[in-house]
Amino acid sequence: MRFLQRKNLLAGLATLALLSGSMTLPAEAAGEVAPSYEVQVEYLHGCTFKKRDIDLYNVHVFKPYRQVHALTMSYGLTLERALGKAWGYEGPQVRDSQAVGVGPAYMLRYTRAMNPRWDVSLEGTGSVLLYNQDHPGGGRRYGFLWRIGPRFTYHAGKRDSVSLGYLFHHSSNGMKHHNPGYNGAGVSLGYTHHY
Repeated sequence: MRFLQRKNLLAGLATLALLSGSMTLPAEAAGEVAPSYEVQVEYLHGCTFKKRDIDLYNVHVFKPYRQVHALTMSYGLTLERALGKAWGYEGPQVRDSQAVGVGPAYMLRYTRAMNPRWDVSLEGTGSVLLYNQDHPGGGRRYGFLWRIGPRFTYHAGKRDSVSLGYLFHHSSNGMKHHNPGYNGAGVSLGYTHHY
């Protein structure tokens, strides 16, 4: 389990390092982005830990605030509904891991245009969540949600676009104790409106 956590952490750090390398470009290349909001709705299935059966149903709202060439930075809010159970953490008992979490989120997205209508991007997001109860069972009332993966975007017009992403996630509270973290993957649907 520790190997998978380290592997995911290293993959996330490598991706953020790759993306942040774009931020060292000349200052004149940086600028604000056109006002817009993006809403993402997703289902993430817990699939890599044997003793975690937790699915996430999330809604994210992001507002881009800065762009440096192909790298867009956004801030927003995450609402998470977790359903499932965890067992084998600090004992053999099965622990209910249903919870509702909410908190601030941040996203980095590196985008390349395929043609005038289609974009492909790699995005990484982090959310800090407060839960209505300990999550997962045996955990704490707060946690982090890390997501990374590709996204394909179709621009339906000058103001609206829809997207489909496949994201990997890691959820944990970052502590050494009471931290039954879990990983998973799933599909994300997005809608963006420029005003």
